[in-house]
Amino acid sequence: MSGRSLWRARTGVAAAIAVAALTATACSSSSSSSAPAAAPSSGPASASAAAALSTVKVGIGPFLDNQTLPLAQELGFAAQQGIKFQFTTLPSNDAIYQAIESGQLDMGAGTLRGLVPLASTAPTLRNYIIRDQFLGFFLVGRKRANPPVYSALIAKGVAPAAAKLEVLKSWQGKTFDIVGEQNFAPIAAGLAAVGISPKSVKVDNFADDAKAAAAFQSGVGDYYTGSLPIQSALLLDHPNDYVNVGGYEVLGPAGLAYDSWTTSQSWLAANPQLALKVLAVVLKTSRYINADLSAAAPKLADLVNTASSGNLPVAQVKLLATQFSDFLTPQQLTTRVFDTASPFYWRNEIKLDIQQSSPAPPAGYNPASVADAQSWYAKFQSTPALVAWVNGPLG
Repeated sequence: MSGRSLWRARTGVAAAIAVAALTATACSSSSSSSAPAAAPSSGPASASAAAALSTVKVGIGPFLDNQTLPLAQELGFAAQQGIKFQFTTLPSNDAIYQAIESGQLDMGAGTLRGLVPLASTAPTLRNYIIRDQFLGFFLVGRKRANPPVYSALIAKGVAPAAAKLEVLKSWQGKTFDIVGEQNFAPIAAGLAAVGISPKSVKVDNFADDAKAAAAFQSGVGDYYTGSLPIQSALLLDHPNDYVNVGGYEVLGPAGLAYDSWTTSQSWLAANPQLALKVLAVVLKTSRYINADLSAAAPKLADLVNTASSGNLPVAQVKLLATQFSDFLTPQQLTTRVFDTASPFYWRNEIKLDIQQSSPAPPAGYNPASVADAQSWYAKFQSTPALVAWVNGPLG
């Protein structure tokens, strides 16, 4: 497993411990569909329609971003499209993939890179919806050191490429408090992509994230990156001391991480209209979160806290939903994820994933056939009733 993949796995476990984002609606498996899918709807389902809801069995994991479909069900968006989700909580994406492949689930939470190593062993799995962009890999700097900050440079009118280069150049000669085998690979790749030698930075290599963060907070080093709970706590609890200096915007493909809803080719072939409606539900929920996070955050916090008997603060949810995940709207998918000219085009991530995958995918591997979210998004755009519903009122 690459350092980048190890980091992703490690932070996922840490987030699970810190957030305990378990769904409260775990159910046993049942038939995939209790009735034929209804026509696209722009309003709440009637009582008679409610009895004919198509059931979609969904696997979710212990992460805040997995709670968007439970939120969609709570808001009534799923019922408006004639859908009832049945949720099963599983401990990992790999467990979800296995349940989809065996037919126990219709779909579940996944990642673009998650299917690349499974190209030979699970060739029918499909990432058919890109639901959000994971933003958790970024560098935390000290405000008193006044480091160049990508977002601040953009706000001042600096061009993105120039802002990126300024931030990366400023890292030369600086010290990074990190777990080297997990966190240095994306940093090195980001530097190398603009012609800066990774050897121009210093690494204080720690055995675990807690030790790296403790050293950073004691005044050692210039930058820290590591687990989600620690990063979020630094920014939320010490806003006058620490700042996010840049993440995927600076690191390029090495910092990209798109999360998906994964299904099987057989389910898509058997349920094409239902699949489009699920996509529409995801898009409308993303619009809702982006349009009014103040209203969405308490609902998401309730879902997390009810499931975990925890007490995740609404403020923490807002931070996680902005600086750690970007729930993608139709506009963002069009202009960023599926735009070939965008530096954040989804294939840029997949190219790097293929290079780093272990095991490597077979010769002739076509990522577009596996990560086929762009083709399904095009089908959605060609369905006027669904487009109108997604862009319609959110109340």
